[in-house]
Amino acid sequence: MIWWLKAKGAPAVVVVTLAAYLLAILIRQEAIPVPAVVGATGQLLVTQILGIVPVALLLHGIDRGDTITEEVALRHAGRRTVALCGAFALLAVLLAAVVHLLWDRPEALSLARNCIGFLGSALIVRTVLGSGIAAICVAALPLACAAAGRRPGGSAQPWAWPIQEPTSHLGVAEAAFLFIVGCALVLWRNRPAFDPLARTA
Repeated sequence: MIWWLKAKGAPAVVVVTLAAYLLAILIRQEAIPVPAVVGATGQLLVTQILGIVPVALLLHGIDRGDTITEEVALRHAGRRTVALCGAFALLAVLLAAVVHLLWDRPEALSLARNCIGFLGSALIVRTVLGSGIAAICVAALPLACAAAGRRPGGSAQPWAWPIQEPTSHLGVAEAAFLFIVGCALVLWRNRPAFDPLARTA
């Protein structure tokens, strides 16, 4: 099991996740401007996109080996992948709770929500198009929400969960739903249906 976790890059994911929360403590409300489709130019908090990095690393680790060989060697490869994703989600929530309680950083709550939602979205896309396309889509998701997901007054649209307030129950529910769907798809099909970026021998 330890070898499997190392092969999937789990230690590196933990280190990068810890680094993301450390940055959330330090940078707080730092934002980057994003051209808006509706209204004035919007902003995207750096903490709202930090979750992309550990999720992309986790995706890379999940598909690092040969999935066909793993399905032969492991009877429940999909279950192990879901367990790994669940452990990542639990780590994100625990770190957010610690950071928020000790340093009063609500940004850590949105970071945890986005980590879980990004991973769920990535798992959904991965099931169809592979982890490479999934990582690209997840990287574009918060930018798309910041550009097109704000009302003229500046508040986030209900569907734009990555840019909603840290305490938004709707945002948490949407991220959790995506995560549950993504995990269910991994249990159903651990290999992508079609992977245009897969390396061919």
